Amino acid sequence: MCGICGFIDLKNSNDNISIIQNMNNKLGHRGPDAEGIWSKKDKGIYFGHKRLSILDLSTNGSQPFTSSSGRFTIIFNGEIYNFKDLKKSVNINWKSSSDTEVLIESIESIGLHKTLDRVKGMFAFALWDNKKNELTLCRDRVGEKPLYYGLQNNILFFASELKAFKDHPNFKKEIDLVSLSKFFTYGYIPAPFSIYKDINKLLPGTYFKISYDELLKGDFQNISPQEYWSFTDRYHHLKNQSKNLTESDIIDELDLLLNNSVEMQMISDVPLGVFLSGGIDSSLITSMMQSHSQKPINTFTIGFENKEYNEAIYAKEISNFLKTNHHELYCSKKDILDTISKMPLVYDEPFADSSQIPTYLLCQLAKKNVTVSLSGDGGDELFYGYMRYSFTQEVWNKIKFIPSPLRSIISQLIYVTPTSTLNHLFFWIKFVVKSYQNNNKSIGMLLKRSYSLLRASSDERLYKILLSKWIEPNSFVLDSPNNISTYGELNRLESTKEGLPNHMMSFDALSYLPDDILVKVDRAAMGVSLETRVPLLDKDVIEFSMTIPHEIKGKNEKKWILKKVLEKYLPNKLIDRPKMGFGIPLQDWIRSDLKDWSVNLLDESKIKNQGYLNYKDITKKFNQHLAGTHDWHAHLWEVLMFQQWLENE
Repeated sequence: MCGICGFIDLKNSNDNISIIQNMNNKLGHRGPDAEGIWSKKDKGIYFGHKRLSILDLSTNGSQPFTSSSGRFTIIFNGEIYNFKDLKKSVNINWKSSSDTEVLIESIESIGLHKTLDRVKGMFAFALWDNKKNELTLCRDRVGEKPLYYGLQNNILFFASELKAFKDHPNFKKEIDLVSLSKFFTYGYIPAPFSIYKDINKLLPGTYFKISYDELLKGDFQNISPQEYWSFTDRYHHLKNQSKNLTESDIIDELDLLLNNSVEMQMISDVPLGVFLSGGIDSSLITSMMQSHSQKPINTFTIGFENKEYNEAIYAKEISNFLKTNHHELYCSKKDILDTISKMPLVYDEPFADSSQIPTYLLCQLAKKNVTVSLSGDGGDELFYGYMRYSFTQEVWNKIKFIPSPLRSIISQLIYVTPTSTLNHLFFWIKFVVKSYQNNNKSIGMLLKRSYSLLRASSDERLYKILLSKWIEPNSFVLDSPNNISTYGELNRLESTKEGLPNHMMSFDALSYLPDDILVKVDRAAMGVSLETRVPLLDKDVIEFSMTIPHEIKGKNEKKWILKKVLEKYLPNKLIDRPKMGFGIPLQDWIRSDLKDWSVNLLDESKIKNQGYLNYKDITKKFNQHLAGTHDWHAHLWEVLMFQQWLENE
């Protein structure tokens, strides 16, 4: 795991070694073990690399790495898990035992596209071809590793994190209003956008290739990233391949593929462990890891004093059953409050997933004992794990027969009615919406959160509204252009053709997973120099999940198929329990512990002077939240995270 950065200065007027060194230093947290610089000064090309040593700890694996023939030079972030198999097909005198060398020599031997078809791993890399004078930027299939790029002031920038760009004197930090509008829709900035104008995120499963001559001609805007793997295309190709398999066959095959992935991702020359929350996904990865280890593996859990948010007790029960070497940390309110101010520095962009805070604390705990930790992320997106999936289907089935004008009227009445009144009037709704039957929140608060759903014109629109915080962000973000679609919005499966569950799953796999979940884990872990690996996102596991019929994948309950696999490793009493989120009680804290901090960041004159947001919308929701008549914590948290980020700019 590493940090990479670089640029091509088309003016090539100065020796920029000091600049690339400064940019590289900004990524020191991603790679504290070694560093390297490479340049081709006649063309103004500079590569920087910070190394976190995982495989081949010697200097033989140092980067930037040049192929044996001298044709290619690479800076690489990530891990190629099947590098030993790839190595067999390349006949050279190897100078290291690193996966980086295998990757670059495979590219030279069989070509970029064939190599990408064969690799299993997480990665982002920049590759310079000295023969063709051509730059290639590439990112893994699902976006586990980040890569930003863009052209400003005749300089092509690229890096693992945006903070590296800020040390280049010609980088321009102009906020992109379309991206800002997207942030206030989703709570994260979806690819290909970034918070800065003219800077993009490279899309997962793509590579961007451009020659030096094309850059000089000004052809940059006419060249688009090329797909080598597409979630949507693979789904359409594979979706019917398991229709003749029995449930037992599917469970056994998924078990085998997951075990292969876990075993492959346990390869390391440094200590490793696993995050264990006690949920299905992390329990499954932990169980499989322990089955492949002759000694107790390291497991890590964060606990909370608030029982509503505390999963640590379940994790400990599973650890005791599996006999792992368990580490847990119970976070105090002070731990969490002290961490909030660090988030803009860790994430570089506005990012409003509040579970980023316990995730960061969990990574800090793990880093004290290991350098690599496996994670259970990905199961919710691939196996219908989110409560919102069943909730969306239930709500749409209830409201689709109500005329749209009547639904709009009901929506407005709910909006203006006090929560306490709604509790008395609609106590019966818990018997209608079964997904929330066991939820301990008041019915009035649930209705306040859900009133906008009544305005949905389709099931797809209903899901979009459910995901969105500020329903009309283009009017909330001042002077924002007309809405422009993201990659996920354009490429998700259509509910009319593939069903609502697959529509929701595909959008999350294309957007929420790479741009929220994986961003959250990568920045939190790399912020403390910890590598994370995600076995559920192995190519074979993802593609097999696409073949599983909907009626089996989500049979009777969320993640049914994963539960059946987990039953091979754990007793039912350790599996069957309500799903809990990995969050913090922001709703109450904004009214109490975080009130002064919130008041300062949401100051009217400050927001007006900044000129980005509609202050009236903010103050209305803030006052309603403080009064307890509405729960606007998710909306306000987005504003607070943007304001905190802006103050660090």
